[in-house]
Amino acid sequence: MSIEQLRRSARDFISATTRSAFEPPTPEQVADFYDRNGQALSEMYGGQTHVGYWTGPQDGSELGEAGVRLTDLMIGKLGVGPGDRILDLGCGSGASAVQMARATGAEVVGVSISAGEVDRAAALARAEGMEERVRFQRGDALNLSFAPGFFDAVLAIDSFVHLSDQVRALSEIGRVLRPGGRVVLTDYIRRGPELSEEEEYALAEMSALWRMVPMPRAEHYPEFARQAGLVVDEVADITEHTKYSFGKLYLKAGEYARRHGELPPDLARIFGKGSDEDWLEAAEGPQYEGVVLVVARRAEDGVS
Repeated sequence: MSIEQLRRSARDFISATTRSAFEPPTPEQVADFYDRNGQALSEMYGGQTHVGYWTGPQDGSELGEAGVRLTDLMIGKLGVGPGDRILDLGCGSGASAVQMARATGAEVVGVSISAGEVDRAAALARAEGMEERVRFQRGDALNLSFAPGFFDAVLAIDSFVHLSDQVRALSEIGRVLRPGGRVVLTDYIRRGPELSEEEEYALAEMSALWRMVPMPRAEHYPEFARQAGLVVDEVADITEHTKYSFGKLYLKAGEYARRHGELPPDLARIFGKGSDEDWLEAAEGPQYEGVVLVVARRAEDGVS
């Protein structure tokens, strides 16, 4: 076999393996991942299991503090107040839902595909004395159980990373929103040039470990929203404010392992990859993956 044939065989193998690794996770696989790892991730993230928001390089905030700041930023874009009803889609530990209820006076319903997360979130609401205004239930973002127009607003922080069909998820959100109601979401995105096949495989492998779907680009979201019948008000690449999250999370993973003796097996595999990388230093270089913030709304009846 010639050198070129060997190279072609290697490329074919990488392409086939990448396609396999990029098969979207099933809801059951996502639920199982968070049932087993949600408690550890909540501790590592500092309460809210999503990326943080930093004001700049001199901002020394911890990951948990920066996570609260991102939630505050998104709450401010919802346009809700007392008497309104908010859906927290992909509620995680429940901390964001409690924060929303306190900040707005609204009622919050949190939904997660993970029964373990629902139980932990409900326990947090009870501990915080917020069970009268915040409740949680198990549900699938692609097939919500709520009546049309049930919510005044929807928040989805980092939950789209696990959803195999962004248009269908946005359509479901539009269905359960009242006319004029807003959705504010974040999603992980691809940035910069196209990757080599080897780089694509590495990214696919890491995504599969996190039970994530392939990342879109920020410019895809206006079309996703249009197909779902929503009106886009804002699409903002906020990577420069969120890019410290992964490095901070790596440090927290090390602290967790020292405190508990080891990481859960899933997380040990994830954080074992790239453990020799200086992720905080990497945050100062080009960012080929990032975070988009999207604000959209259901049109008023007959009005776009």
